[in-house]
Amino acid sequence: MDNERMVQSFAQQQALQDRANKELEMNRVKEAHDAERAQMRPRITDKEVMAASEILQKYKEGKKMLESKIIANEQFWKLRQWGYYEGDDKSEKSPATALLWKMIQSRHSDVMESYPTCNFKARQQDDKAEAKRLSDIIPVILEQNRYEETYSDIAWYGLKQGAWIQGVFWDGSRHNGLGDIAIKKIDILNFFWEPGVTNLQDSDNVFPVELVENRILEQRYPQTKGKLGGEKITVAKYLYDDHIDTTNKSVVVDWYYHTEYNGRKALQYVKYVNDIVLYATENETEVPTRDEFDQETGIAFKVPTGEPISVRGLYDHLMYPFIVQDLYPIEGSICGYGLTDIGRDTQMQIDILNKAVVDNAVVTSKPRYFVRNDGSINAADFMNTNNPLVPVAGNLNDDYLRPIESTPLNGNCITVLQNKTEELKYVTSNQDVANGAAPSGITAASAIAALQETAGKDSRVTNQAFHRAFRDVCYMIVELIRQFYDTPRSFRIVPDSMGEQFIDYSNQGLVAQPQMLNGKENGLRLPEFDIEVTSEKASPYKKMEQNELALNFYKLGFFNPQIADQALSCLDMMDFAHKDEVMQKVQQNGTLMQKLLKYQQLSLQLAQQLDPALAQEIGNTILEDAGQAIPQASMAGDVNLDKSSTDEHPYVEKARKEAKASTQAD
Repeated sequence: MDNERMVQSFAQQQALQDRANKELEMNRVKEAHDAERAQMRPRITDKEVMAASEILQKYKEGKKMLESKIIANEQFWKLRQWGYYEGDDKSEKSPATALLWKMIQSRHSDVMESYPTCNFKARQQDDKAEAKRLSDIIPVILEQNRYEETYSDIAWYGLKQGAWIQGVFWDGSRHNGLGDIAIKKIDILNFFWEPGVTNLQDSDNVFPVELVENRILEQRYPQTKGKLGGEKITVAKYLYDDHIDTTNKSVVVDWYYHTEYNGRKALQYVKYVNDIVLYATENETEVPTRDEFDQETGIAFKVPTGEPISVRGLYDHLMYPFIVQDLYPIEGSICGYGLTDIGRDTQMQIDILNKAVVDNAVVTSKPRYFVRNDGSINAADFMNTNNPLVPVAGNLNDDYLRPIESTPLNGNCITVLQNKTEELKYVTSNQDVANGAAPSGITAASAIAALQETAGKDSRVTNQAFHRAFRDVCYMIVELIRQFYDTPRSFRIVPDSMGEQFIDYSNQGLVAQPQMLNGKENGLRLPEFDIEVTSEKASPYKKMEQNELALNFYKLGFFNPQIADQALSCLDMMDFAHKDEVMQKVQQNGTLMQKLLKYQQLSLQLAQQLDPALAQEIGNTILEDAGQAIPQASMAGDVNLDKSSTDEHPYVEKARKEAKASTQAD
């Protein structure tokens, strides 16, 4: 009994010691954090926000020309470009040709036909399973965000304006507070960065802004009640066809910037309106903890689980959560040129020439006359074409009525108009052959296909730009999963050749993993992946080409396991999409054939020792599979099967030879 009491007493003392150690550790972390806070910059107040607004105004001043260009390009897209030709909006009186509009619409079709999907490749052997899971899960996350619609929106915007911006955020309000990833299109008019930088991540500050109803702001943030109104920050607006009232709206600013303390960098975030702080990560100084309960002593206490947001920052990847991509790059800006910038002047010339041709055609098709005021012709009777007789008082001569002569346009004007139309097609890489129309005199299908393939090279380059931005979006999604997917969540995936499956997924395979070196742990590493971006929706021509290639491989016997070595040698010298996967299947077929032949020979040997009749049956089966004729003697049943003989049965021997020969090169 004394020993038991001593053991219980020791256990209680140990539990008390462990609790004391935990409390000491918590106090140490708290003291370290308090000391850190004392040396950090002050909390974000209206003073810091006012300084940020001054920086925002400087950024806005440096973006005036870009904003004017974006507004003008949108007017061209809406076919309201006449206001930029003559300084007066004559959109209702002067018709605009939609050639440039059609060029953009055609290129948008090419972009959407090449809608991307992602395939993750592990950089280390241990991460292959995680790469496969990411390849299944990322498309589901994109689908939940309706990313195809977002992709279409950024395609329209990028082709018109020359650049597009996507935001990849963590939305903690999704799934009833569980949170998930949100992907949005960002309007460049409402986005501000440091002028002159060509990489957004090099900007000291980033300011996306948004107009929000004052009523909604007062409901969400009670501290703004009675303090909204006025325009301390103005935002450029499009020339809307409808009247949009913004008097009861305020500009809400999201301010992103970096801080550095003791060599450690962090991404900070502030949301404010009218110099009123709505949220600031640097003001979130509370240390996250979890509750623990000591069963021995019955004492509950808190254990720190990490660093406060003020130290850790908004996102662990430390990047501004925006992906910017330009179409045709220019120096000194993150925004480039779009199809509207390239073809706008030519479209202007076409509109002016087209209007002149139409006006001249109208004038020359409708005769006009000079009539003397004291003439004897009644003008009303003369203009009435339904009256066959026109009464005239007195004599009729040319002095009282004279036709107004109209000079038709010179044929050169029509030629110039046609040339300008072809010029617009050329500079926007939208020739007729790219839209399926073959040039005159070319009838061969192969020649037409070759011309279409050549004409589509500019579209393919454009698609690659959109795919590069998509790859960056996928990388940022992975980083958000790594940081926030602590709680497992369910995904419905559809594997190849299988029905739908439901899997639970968390970030356990993405957080820091032990790193082995020479069989010993050597610190931690973060799993990294390469992303292969392919087109999810290939054109019918590409599908037909891929299917024809597969049929040719089948006809040539590439999937015949008996000639796997020759097929692999041939495939190694070829170049086509997914070649590695085809080679892997051919190699697997050859390996399976080798194993099958090995097992056939083993079964023949065992069957001959146990039952020669069974050996004969197996041998006949092997001969049939190899395409060999079965000897008549075996079918007639007149073969002497001597079970006591130790020699190999002749049919077994023949089957073994046939099986061996099938593995040899011809």
